[in-house]
Amino acid sequence: MSTVEGPGGLPDGETAGSLEPDVVAWYREPYGPVRSCGPAGLQGLALEEFGPVSEPVPYQGRKGIITYWPLANGRMVVCGSLRLWHIALALDFDEDIDAFSCEPLVLRWRAGQRPVRWRPPFVVRTRDGERQVLLPSPAGAPSAVHTGRLRVLGKVAQAAGWQIRHVPDPSPVQTQNLRWLVGYRFPASEEECRGRALLEAFRVGGP
Repeated sequence: MSTVEGPGGLPDGETAGSLEPDVVAWYREPYGPVRSCGPAGLQGLALEEFGPVSEPVPYQGRKGIITYWPLANGRMVVCGSLRLWHIALALDFDEDIDAFSCEPLVLRWRAGQRPVRWRPPFVVRTRDGERQVLLPSPAGAPSAVHTGRLRVLGKVAQAAGWQIRHVPDPSPVQTQNLRWLVGYRFPASEEECRGRALLEAFRVGGP
């Protein structure tokens, strides 16, 4: 079960230093430049329709995969890891979600003297018009880093009018079934059929 958390219900405890860090948000509008603002400037922005600020890279040198995923509505979402891609599969089939994007936002702040940069995993808009930030549920007890990020994200969410929700990873069986369904929604032979039709339409020597 996923849980929705209001900003006031988030745990305290930045990992190092400031109790109220100044947060700067960076985002890129579709086909536009990169922009920055404070948390209040995010209110009303359709981040669920934006792409990532920059190409995602594997975290701390780990092996990863960048997946460009075509959604049911024809948009493209960019996932920087297989874990995020598996969650995106489940979100794409969630009838309560109207739109979503993966890592469309970069938050920057200082923890003491240390600069911190973090991309919240998902921003979604529900059928009811509510904007939410979705985080994968931690595997065990929340780490100090996770707790610190939640605290900063709570400040941002309160200013922007968002909710924060933890979502579980889909099970291996669920992921396999979703990938199987997607194979029918986006048939692999579609591009080949289009290519044949174009060749037939423009072939020389036809009647």
